Amino acid sequence: MDLKNYKGNAPSFPFELEWLNIEGKLQLSDLKGKIVILDFWTYCCINCMHIIPDLKRLEAKYPDELVVIGVHSAKFQNEKDTENIRQAILRYGIEHPVVNDYKFQIWTKYGANAWPT
Repeated sequence: MDLKNYKGNAPSFPFELEWLNIEGKLQLSDLKGKIVILDFWTYCCINCMHIIPDLKRLEAKYPDELVVIGVHSAKFQNEKDTENIRQAILRYGIEHPVVNDYKFQIWTKYGANAWPT
């Protein structure tokens, strides 16, 4: 997505995807008035793990203004499993909402092309 020329709304989250660290499913309307960081990651990516402390610092510094959403886009087949993602979230102490983007739907809509983005 070429954001420089983008004039529309942010692409919505596909309804059928599974969410972790949150009750229910997030929709764009839930984020109105917030600064949103989408963290495209996968739990087998060391560079993705290096970003977690930075995200935690930002979340602590701006608790009312900022929402971080982890978009887990699997690089390998075993990373598509929601239970494996849940275990990684516990292992790394991730507290923000995470969506299992196992079909790369959000990845494609937002134009991600590498881990992390």
